[in-house]
Amino acid sequence: MGNYRIKCLGNGEIFNDAYTLHHTDGALISSVYSNKLDVDMKATGVWKFLDWLPVSKSTKHNAGTVTYKSEGLARKLGLSNLWIAYHGYWPERGGLCPTGAFKDMEAVPTIQRLKDHGCNGVICASAGNTARAFSHFCDLDNFPLIVVVADIHAHRIWRTNPSVNDCVKIVVVENGNYADAKIVAKEIESKLGGWQLEGGAHNIARRDGIGSLILDAWNEIGRIPDHYFQGVGGGPGPIGVYEMMQRLIDFEHDEGPLAKIHLSQNPEHCPIHKAWQDGRTTLQNSDFPEGDVKVYSDYLLSASPAYGVKGGVYDTLKSTNGETYVVEKQDAINAGKLFEETEGIDIMTPAEVALGSLIQAIEQERVNKDDCIVLNISGGGVKRLQKEKVAVVVEPWLKGPRENLADLVISSLQS
Repeated sequence: MGNYRIKCLGNGEIFNDAYTLHHTDGALISSVYSNKLDVDMKATGVWKFLDWLPVSKSTKHNAGTVTYKSEGLARKLGLSNLWIAYHGYWPERGGLCPTGAFKDMEAVPTIQRLKDHGCNGVICASAGNTARAFSHFCDLDNFPLIVVVADIHAHRIWRTNPSVNDCVKIVVVENGNYADAKIVAKEIESKLGGWQLEGGAHNIARRDGIGSLILDAWNEIGRIPDHYFQGVGGGPGPIGVYEMMQRLIDFEHDEGPLAKIHLSQNPEHCPIHKAWQDGRTTLQNSDFPEGDVKVYSDYLLSASPAYGVKGGVYDTLKSTNGETYVVEKQDAINAGKLFEETEGIDIMTPAEVALGSLIQAIEQERVNKDDCIVLNISGGGVKRLQKEKVAVVVEPWLKGPRENLADLVISSLQS
Protein backbone atom coordinates (compact mmCIF):
# COMPACT_ATOMS: atom_id res chain seq x y z
CA MET A 1 0.00 0.00 0.00
CA GLY A 2 1.89 2.98 -1.29
CA ASN A 3 5.55 2.91 -2.34
CA TYR A 4 7.00 2.42 1.12
CA ARG A 5 7.76 -0.07 3.85
CA ILE A 6 8.70 0.46 7.49
CA LYS A 7 12.08 0.09 9.14
CA CYS A 8 12.54 -0.41 12.87
CA LEU A 9 15.38 1.86 13.93
CA GLY A 10 16.08 -0.47 16.85
CA ASN A 11 16.79 -3.81 15.17
CA GLY A 12 16.84 -2.76 11.51
CA GLU A 13 13.95 -5.03 10.50
CA ILE A 14 11.97 -3.89 7.44
CA PHE A 15 8.30 -4.84 7.17
CA ASN A 16 4.92 -3.83 5.77
CA ASP A 17 2.84 -1.15 7.46
CA ALA A 18 -0.29 -2.01 9.46
CA TYR A 19 -0.72 1.48 10.91
CA THR A 20 2.27 0.48 13.00
CA LEU A 21 3.28 2.89 15.76
CA HIS A 22 5.69 0.69 17.72
CA HIS A 23 7.88 -2.29 16.89
CA THR A 24 10.61 -2.59 19.53
CA ASP A 25 11.04 -0.78 22.83
CA GLY A 26 13.28 2.26 22.86
CA ALA A 27 13.15 2.85 19.11
CA LEU A 28 11.12 4.69 16.51
CA ILE A 29 10.06 3.25 13.19
CA SER A 30 10.78 5.09 9.94
CA SER A 31 9.39 5.12 6.40
CA VAL A 32 11.53 3.51 3.72
CA TYR A 33 10.54 4.77 0.26
CA SER A 34 11.25 2.87 -2.93
CA ASN A 35 11.21 5.83 -5.32
CA LYS A 36 13.22 8.99 -5.75
CA LEU A 37 11.26 12.18 -5.11
CA ASP A 38 9.41 13.56 -8.12
CA VAL A 39 7.98 16.88 -6.93
CA ASP A 40 4.49 17.34 -8.41
CA MET A 41 4.33 21.06 -9.08
CA LYS A 42 0.70 20.74 -10.20
CA ALA A 43 -0.22 19.75 -6.65
CA THR A 44 -0.15 21.97 -3.57
CA GLY A 45 1.03 21.63 0.01
CA VAL A 46 2.14 18.23 1.26
CA TRP A 47 0.76 16.51 -1.83
CA LYS A 48 3.60 17.94 -3.93
CA PHE A 49 5.71 15.39 -2.09
CA LEU A 50 3.35 12.40 -2.29
CA ASP A 51 6.24 10.10 -3.28
CA TRP A 52 7.57 10.47 0.27
CA LEU A 53 4.36 10.23 2.28
CA PRO A 54 3.22 6.90 3.82
CA VAL A 55 -0.19 6.85 2.14
CA SER A 56 -1.79 5.21 -0.87
CA LYS A 57 -2.99 8.43 -2.52
CA SER A 58 -3.50 12.15 -2.13
CA THR A 59 -6.84 13.58 -1.04
CA LYS A 60 -8.83 16.75 -1.67
CA HIS A 61 -7.86 17.99 1.79
CA ASN A 62 -4.62 19.90 1.94
CA ALA A 63 -2.12 21.75 4.09
CA GLY A 64 1.47 22.75 3.57
CA THR A 65 4.38 25.15 3.76
CA VAL A 66 4.86 28.52 2.12
CA THR A 67 8.61 29.11 1.75
CA TYR A 68 9.86 32.57 0.86
CA LYS A 69 13.05 34.61 1.16
CA SER A 70 12.81 37.22 3.89
CA GLU A 71 13.55 40.85 3.17
CA GLY A 72 12.40 42.92 6.13
CA LEU A 73 13.32 40.56 8.97
CA ALA A 74 16.54 39.53 7.24
CA ARG A 75 17.60 43.16 6.85
CA LYS A 76 16.81 43.89 10.49
CA LEU A 77 18.86 40.87 11.63
CA GLY A 78 21.72 41.53 9.22
CA LEU A 79 21.22 38.25 7.32
CA SER A 80 21.58 37.93 3.56
CA ASN A 81 20.02 34.49 3.03
CA LEU A 82 17.17 34.01 5.52
CA TRP A 83 14.22 31.91 4.38
CA ILE A 84 10.86 31.66 6.14
CA ALA A 85 8.96 28.36 6.21
CA TYR A 86 5.53 29.77 7.04
CA HIS A 87 2.57 27.80 8.34
CA GLY A 88 -0.73 29.46 9.04
CA TYR A 89 -3.30 31.93 7.75
CA TRP A 90 -1.92 34.52 5.35
CA PRO A 91 -4.05 35.08 2.24
CA GLU A 92 -1.53 37.29 0.44
CA ARG A 93 1.15 34.62 0.74
CA GLY A 94 -1.22 31.75 0.01
CA GLY A 95 -1.10 30.32 3.55
CA LEU A 96 -1.84 26.60 3.45
CA CYS A 97 -2.54 25.76 7.10
CA PRO A 98 -6.20 26.66 7.70
CA THR A 99 -6.17 26.15 11.50
CA GLY A 100 -3.11 28.36 11.90
CA ALA A 101 -0.30 25.88 12.61
CA PHE A 102 1.86 23.24 10.95
CA LYS A 103 -0.05 20.51 12.79
CA ASP A 104 -2.39 20.62 9.77
CA MET A 105 0.43 18.99 7.80
CA GLU A 106 0.46 16.12 10.28
CA ALA A 107 -3.31 15.63 10.28
CA VAL A 108 -3.86 15.42 6.51
CA PRO A 109 -1.61 12.40 5.75
CA THR A 110 -2.39 10.73 9.09
CA ILE A 111 -6.10 10.59 8.29
CA GLN A 112 -5.41 8.98 4.91
CA ARG A 113 -3.00 6.50 6.52
CA LEU A 114 -5.71 5.55 9.02
CA LYS A 115 -8.19 5.02 6.20
CA ASP A 116 -5.66 2.99 4.21
CA HIS A 117 -5.51 0.51 7.08
CA GLY A 118 -9.22 0.32 7.82
CA CYS A 119 -9.16 1.99 11.23
CA ASN A 120 -12.55 2.80 12.75
CA GLY A 121 -11.45 6.13 14.18
CA VAL A 122 -8.60 8.08 15.75
CA ILE A 123 -7.97 9.31 19.30
CA CYS A 124 -5.90 12.42 19.85
CA ALA A 125 -4.59 14.10 23.02
CA SER A 126 -3.47 17.67 22.61
CA ALA A 127 -2.70 21.04 24.14
CA GLY A 128 -4.53 22.78 21.32
CA ASN A 129 -2.89 22.94 17.88
CA THR A 130 -2.99 19.20 17.13
CA ALA A 131 -6.56 18.93 18.40
CA ARG A 132 -7.69 21.85 16.26
CA ALA A 133 -6.00 20.43 13.16
CA PHE A 134 -7.40 16.91 13.54
CA SER A 135 -10.85 18.27 14.42
CA HIS A 136 -10.90 20.41 11.28
CA PHE A 137 -9.76 17.75 8.82
CA CYS A 138 -11.57 14.77 10.37
CA ASP A 139 -14.79 16.80 10.19
CA LEU A 140 -14.22 17.58 6.50
CA ASP A 141 -13.43 13.92 5.80
CA ASN A 142 -16.22 12.52 8.00
CA PHE A 143 -13.65 10.41 9.84
CA PRO A 144 -14.46 9.60 13.49
CA LEU A 145 -12.28 11.41 16.03
CA ILE A 146 -12.13 11.60 19.82
CA VAL A 147 -10.10 14.58 21.02
CA VAL A 148 -8.97 14.68 24.65
CA VAL A 149 -7.85 18.03 26.06
CA ALA A 150 -7.43 19.55 29.50
CA ASP A 151 -9.95 22.21 30.44
CA ILE A 152 -7.21 24.86 30.32
CA HIS A 153 -6.74 24.11 26.59
CA ALA A 154 -10.35 23.53 25.50
CA HIS A 155 -10.73 27.13 24.25
CA ARG A 156 -8.12 26.43 21.58
CA ILE A 157 -10.39 24.04 19.68
CA TRP A 158 -12.26 26.57 17.59
CA ARG A 159 -13.75 26.63 14.11
CA THR A 160 -14.28 29.41 11.60
CA ASN A 161 -16.82 27.40 9.59
CA PRO A 162 -19.81 25.33 10.72
CA SER A 163 -19.20 21.63 11.29
CA VAL A 164 -19.88 19.54 8.18
CA ASN A 165 -20.25 16.13 9.84
CA ASP A 166 -21.11 14.86 13.31
CA CYS A 167 -17.96 12.79 13.72
CA VAL A 168 -15.75 14.79 16.10
CA LYS A 169 -16.19 14.35 19.85
CA ILE A 170 -14.34 16.67 22.25
CA VAL A 171 -13.58 15.22 25.69
CA VAL A 172 -12.42 17.68 28.37
CA VAL A 173 -10.42 16.64 31.43
CA GLU A 174 -11.49 18.85 34.32
CA ASN A 175 -8.68 20.27 36.49
CA GLY A 176 -6.20 18.53 34.22
CA ASN A 177 -3.18 19.20 32.03
CA TYR A 178 -1.74 17.82 28.81
CA ALA A 179 -0.25 14.80 30.60
CA ASP A 180 -3.70 13.95 31.97
CA ALA A 181 -5.18 14.21 28.48
CA LYS A 182 -2.58 11.73 27.17
CA ILE A 183 -3.38 9.27 29.97
CA VAL A 184 -7.11 9.40 29.22
CA ALA A 185 -6.50 9.02 25.48
CA LYS A 186 -4.42 5.88 26.03
CA GLU A 187 -7.08 4.44 28.35
CA ILE A 188 -9.77 5.02 25.73
CA GLU A 189 -7.69 3.37 23.01
CA SER A 190 -7.09 0.29 25.17
CA LYS A 191 -10.84 -0.19 25.56
CA LEU A 192 -12.12 0.80 22.13
CA GLY A 193 -11.53 -1.85 19.47
CA GLY A 194 -10.57 -0.74 15.98
CA TRP A 195 -9.62 2.78 17.00
CA GLN A 196 -6.04 4.05 16.96
CA LEU A 197 -4.06 6.71 18.76
CA GLU A 198 -2.67 9.27 16.35
CA GLY A 199 0.75 8.37 17.76
CA GLY A 200 2.70 11.60 18.17
CA ALA A 201 6.37 11.29 17.19
CA HIS A 202 5.88 7.54 16.69
CA ASN A 203 3.52 8.18 13.76
CA ILE A 204 5.42 8.16 10.47
CA ALA A 205 2.60 10.06 8.73
CA ARG A 206 2.91 12.89 11.24
CA ARG A 207 6.70 13.02 10.95
CA ASP A 208 6.77 12.78 7.16
CA GLY A 209 3.90 15.23 6.77
CA ILE A 210 5.60 17.83 8.93
CA GLY A 211 9.00 16.93 7.51
CA SER A 212 7.78 17.95 4.07
CA LEU A 213 8.40 21.54 5.16
CA ILE A 214 12.12 21.07 4.53
CA LEU A 215 11.35 19.52 1.13
CA ASP A 216 9.40 22.66 0.28
CA ALA A 217 12.31 24.81 1.44
CA TRP A 218 14.80 22.66 -0.51
CA ASN A 219 12.62 22.92 -3.61
CA GLU A 220 12.39 26.72 -3.35
CA ILE A 221 15.99 27.39 -2.32
CA GLY A 222 17.57 24.78 -4.56
CA ARG A 223 19.64 23.21 -1.79
CA ILE A 224 19.52 21.98 1.79
CA PRO A 225 20.04 25.03 4.04
CA ASP A 226 22.97 25.48 6.41
CA HIS A 227 20.74 25.98 9.46
CA TYR A 228 17.17 25.16 10.54
CA PHE A 229 15.45 26.79 13.57
CA GLN A 230 12.32 25.53 15.39
CA GLY A 231 10.68 25.57 18.81
CA VAL A 232 10.33 22.01 20.14
CA GLY A 233 8.01 20.14 22.49
CA GLY A 234 7.57 16.43 21.79
CA GLY A 235 9.90 16.21 18.82
CA PRO A 236 8.08 15.02 15.64
CA GLY A 237 9.01 18.22 13.78
CA PRO A 238 12.80 18.14 13.97
CA ILE A 239 12.89 14.34 13.62
CA GLY A 240 10.79 14.55 10.47
CA VAL A 241 12.92 17.37 9.07
CA TYR A 242 16.11 15.40 9.70
CA GLU A 243 14.69 12.24 8.08
CA MET A 244 13.62 14.14 4.96
CA MET A 245 17.03 15.81 4.62
CA GLN A 246 18.73 12.44 4.93
CA ARG A 247 16.47 11.00 2.21
CA LEU A 248 17.43 13.86 -0.11
CA ILE A 249 21.08 12.94 0.36
CA ASP A 250 20.56 9.18 0.23
CA PHE A 251 18.63 9.43 -3.07
CA GLU A 252 21.29 11.85 -4.43
CA HIS A 253 18.89 14.77 -4.80
CA ASP A 254 21.36 16.85 -2.78
CA GLU A 255 25.03 16.51 -1.94
CA GLY A 256 24.51 17.77 1.61
CA PRO A 257 25.63 18.29 4.24
CA LEU A 258 22.61 18.17 6.55
CA ALA A 259 21.40 21.46 7.98
CA LYS A 260 22.42 22.12 11.57
CA ILE A 261 19.19 21.83 13.59
CA HIS A 262 18.61 24.50 16.25
CA LEU A 263 15.87 23.78 18.80
CA SER A 264 14.43 26.09 21.46
CA GLN A 265 12.29 25.75 24.58
CA ASN A 266 10.91 27.72 27.52
CA PRO A 267 13.44 28.23 30.36
CA GLU A 268 11.00 26.91 32.98
CA HIS A 269 10.43 23.60 31.17
CA CYS A 270 13.30 22.58 28.91
CA PRO A 271 14.11 18.86 29.28
CA ILE A 272 15.55 18.54 25.76
CA HIS A 273 17.81 21.55 26.27
CA LYS A 274 19.06 20.32 29.66
CA ALA A 275 19.83 16.81 28.46
CA TRP A 276 21.55 18.00 25.28
CA GLN A 277 23.64 20.59 27.10
CA ASP A 278 24.73 17.88 29.56
CA GLY A 279 25.66 15.58 26.69
CA ARG A 280 23.22 12.89 27.81
CA THR A 281 21.55 10.42 25.49
CA THR A 282 18.47 10.10 27.71
CA LEU A 283 16.25 12.29 29.85
CA GLN A 284 16.17 12.06 33.62
CA ASN A 285 13.65 13.24 36.22
CA SER A 286 15.73 16.30 37.11
CA ASP A 287 15.31 17.59 33.54
CA PHE A 288 11.67 18.33 34.35
CA PRO A 289 10.37 20.91 36.83
CA GLU A 290 8.57 19.75 39.96
CA GLY A 291 4.85 20.14 39.48
CA ASP A 292 3.14 22.40 36.96
CA VAL A 293 4.99 25.53 35.90
CA LYS A 294 3.80 28.59 34.04
CA VAL A 295 5.57 29.09 30.72
CA TYR A 296 5.14 31.55 27.89
CA SER A 297 4.62 28.97 25.14
CA ASP A 298 2.80 26.01 26.64
CA TYR A 299 2.54 24.45 23.17
CA LEU A 300 6.16 23.44 23.81
CA LEU A 301 5.37 21.52 26.98
CA SER A 302 5.77 17.75 26.84
CA ALA A 303 6.09 15.30 29.69
CA SER A 304 7.52 12.63 27.39
CA PRO A 305 9.54 14.06 24.48
CA ALA A 306 10.90 11.56 21.96
CA TYR A 307 14.46 12.36 23.00
CA GLY A 308 16.36 9.20 23.95
CA VAL A 309 14.61 6.68 21.69
CA LYS A 310 16.60 5.39 18.73
CA GLY A 311 15.97 7.84 15.90
CA GLY A 312 14.70 10.49 18.33
CA VAL A 313 15.68 14.07 19.08
CA TYR A 314 19.08 13.17 20.56
CA ASP A 315 20.08 11.28 17.42
CA THR A 316 18.72 14.14 15.30
CA LEU A 317 20.79 16.74 17.15
CA LYS A 318 23.88 14.52 17.11
CA SER A 319 23.61 13.76 13.40
CA THR A 320 23.34 17.46 12.53
CA ASN A 321 25.75 18.79 15.16
CA GLY A 322 22.74 20.66 16.49
CA GLU A 323 22.22 23.38 19.09
CA THR A 324 19.58 24.03 21.76
CA TYR A 325 18.42 27.22 23.46
CA VAL A 326 16.05 28.58 26.07
CA VAL A 327 14.23 31.82 25.30
CA GLU A 328 12.92 34.10 28.02
CA LYS A 329 9.32 35.31 27.82
CA GLN A 330 10.10 38.94 27.04
CA ASP A 331 12.62 37.96 24.39
CA ALA A 332 9.99 35.77 22.72
CA ILE A 333 7.40 38.57 22.87
CA ASN A 334 9.89 41.03 21.38
CA ALA A 335 10.71 38.54 18.63
CA GLY A 336 7.02 38.19 17.77
CA LYS A 337 6.61 41.96 17.54
CA LEU A 338 9.70 42.19 15.35
CA PHE A 339 8.36 39.57 12.96
CA GLU A 340 4.98 41.28 12.65
CA GLU A 341 6.60 44.68 12.11
CA THR A 342 9.02 43.44 9.45
CA GLU A 343 7.08 40.66 7.72
CA GLY A 344 3.50 41.82 8.21
CA ILE A 345 1.76 38.94 10.03
CA ASP A 346 1.32 37.83 13.64
CA ILE A 347 2.92 34.57 14.73
CA MET A 348 2.16 32.06 17.48
CA THR A 349 4.27 31.66 20.61
CA PRO A 350 6.31 28.60 19.45
CA ALA A 351 7.42 30.58 16.40
CA GLU A 352 8.29 33.54 18.62
CA VAL A 353 10.50 31.24 20.69
CA ALA A 354 12.16 29.94 17.52
CA LEU A 355 12.88 33.46 16.28
CA GLY A 356 14.20 34.34 19.74
CA SER A 357 16.70 31.50 19.42
CA LEU A 358 17.79 32.70 15.99
CA ILE A 359 18.48 36.13 17.48
CA GLN A 360 20.54 34.43 20.20
CA ALA A 361 22.45 32.44 17.60
CA ILE A 362 23.32 35.62 15.71
CA GLU A 363 24.47 37.38 18.88
CA GLN A 364 26.54 34.35 19.90
CA GLU A 365 27.97 33.99 16.37
CA ARG A 366 26.61 30.46 15.97
CA VAL A 367 25.52 31.49 12.46
CA ASN A 368 27.17 33.73 9.89
CA LYS A 369 25.40 36.58 8.13
CA ASP A 370 25.63 34.89 4.72
CA ASP A 371 24.59 31.40 5.85
CA CYS A 372 21.47 29.90 4.30
CA ILE A 373 18.99 29.77 7.19
CA VAL A 374 15.44 28.39 7.36
CA LEU A 375 13.26 29.69 10.19
CA ASN A 376 10.19 27.57 10.85
CA ILE A 377 7.23 29.80 11.62
CA SER A 378 5.23 26.85 12.90
CA GLY A 379 2.04 28.85 13.44
CA GLY A 380 0.86 32.28 12.40
CA GLY A 381 -1.95 34.55 11.32
CA VAL A 382 -4.27 33.33 14.07
CA LYS A 383 -4.95 36.80 15.49
CA ARG A 384 -5.69 38.10 12.03
CA LEU A 385 -7.86 35.09 11.17
CA GLN A 386 -9.93 35.56 14.31
CA LYS A 387 -10.45 39.23 13.39
CA GLU A 388 -11.45 38.53 9.81
CA LYS A 389 -13.58 35.45 10.52
CA VAL A 390 -15.88 34.40 13.33
CA ALA A 391 -14.05 31.80 15.40
CA VAL A 392 -16.38 29.68 17.54
CA VAL A 393 -15.08 27.38 20.28
CA VAL A 394 -16.30 23.81 19.73
CA GLU A 395 -18.62 22.64 22.50
CA PRO A 396 -17.31 19.63 24.45
CA TRP A 397 -19.09 16.32 24.08
CA LEU A 398 -18.10 15.14 27.57
CA LYS A 399 -16.44 16.69 30.61
CA GLY A 400 -15.15 15.03 33.75
CA PRO A 401 -12.21 14.40 36.07
CA ARG A 402 -9.44 12.12 34.82
CA GLU A 403 -10.50 9.18 36.97
CA ASN A 404 -13.08 7.03 35.13
CA LEU A 405 -13.34 9.50 32.24
CA ALA A 406 -12.29 6.83 29.74
CA ASP A 407 -15.06 4.52 31.00
CA LEU A 408 -17.56 7.37 30.64
CA VAL A 409 -16.47 7.87 27.04
CA ILE A 410 -16.90 4.17 26.22
CA SER A 411 -20.30 3.90 27.85
CA SER A 412 -21.50 7.10 26.14
CA LEU A 413 -20.40 5.81 22.73
CA GLN A 414 -22.26 2.54 23.31
CA SER A 415 -25.48 4.12 24.56
